[in-house]
Amino acid sequence: MKSNKQLIQQWILLLTILISFSCGGDDEGSNIDNLYENGVFITNEGPFQTGTGTVSFYDRSTQEVTNGIFEAKNGRPLGNIVQSMQIHNELGYVVVNNSNKMEVVDPRDFSSVGVVENLEQPRYFLGIDDDKGYVSLWGSTGLDGKVAVVDLTSFSVTKTIDTGIGSEEMARVGDRVYVCNSGVFGVDNTLSVIDVTTDELITSIEVGDNPKNIEIDMNGFLWVACTGAKIFNEDFSINLEESTSGRLVMVDPSNNEVQGEFVFEDVSLSPSRLSINNSGNTLFYLLGGSVFSQSVNSMTPSTTPIISGFFYGLGIDPVENLIYASDAGDFASDGQVMRFNSDGTLIDTFQVGVIPGDFFFN
Repeated sequence: MKSNKQLIQQWILLLTILISFSCGGDDEGSNIDNLYENGVFITNEGPFQTGTGTVSFYDRSTQEVTNGIFEAKNGRPLGNIVQSMQIHNELGYVVVNNSNKMEVVDPRDFSSVGVVENLEQPRYFLGIDDDKGYVSLWGSTGLDGKVAVVDLTSFSVTKTIDTGIGSEEMARVGDRVYVCNSGVFGVDNTLSVIDVTTDELITSIEVGDNPKNIEIDMNGFLWVACTGAKIFNEDFSINLEESTSGRLVMVDPSNNEVQGEFVFEDVSLSPSRLSINNSGNTLFYLLGGSVFSQSVNSMTPSTTPIISGFFYGLGIDPVENLIYASDAGDFASDGQVMRFNSDGTLIDTFQVGVIPGDFFFN
């Protein structure tokens, strides 16, 4: 008969084995280094039509920057004109415009998970549910526009929805998605409204010429940045008589009606890179390269920039409430990103890839 001491020893051994198995498990995620958990992804477009775009990562904790994270992890280039990035259901979706694809990655270490191909000039991704996402498309000619419905389990396009010319940024309100139709090489002045339950176009809303960016404010209203239609003379100067003004337009999604707008008097200027802070009460945008801010409760446009300069990209970090602005430099060599406090004071500057254009705050 075994002694009490022997029984206790055997129970301790058995318990140790069980704990070992429960900790060791088959969870593949436990073997992945969580390198990019707390920071900012910067998409760098790369040289136009040649070379490859890249993605950089800024770590908030260490204040260190890591460039070219996709190529370093996967041993291959990302593709030409990296347009934008989103994270949805723990996967990262990197839209690569000229390469007509969307790379799918594990955002923890940026390892490749899959790729959605045969997208005609893709621009932005919007996750709809566990199994479905939308990608806005310029189309093959830039004179049409579509939204691709993507199966997120097979990474394949199941359907395309015709929109206006040059589909760009999208925003979701309930069961509807609002798509900016930017005009690209032509002119469009509409938002397309899609029913996400049927993947069908419901209606279109007229806003200003060439809407490109869209945000949702604290009151539930949509704000749309319209660049205006720019007509150029033979010397590439803007024809001020034939061009139309840029504007910010507020739309009520409860009735799909325009509730207000303000128009920029200088026809040569276009608002771009519209962003909103985490509270949803302040808009930020670029105008003439400088950063402007605007209360969502005011219909009088600001006349004084909070940051003067000639910036290319803009984003607002919802975690730290900081302004990120990018400088593309000569559009051929590495660009820079500058961080500012909300009052416009510069914090620091760091180098990223060629033509930094968009931000995703993780």
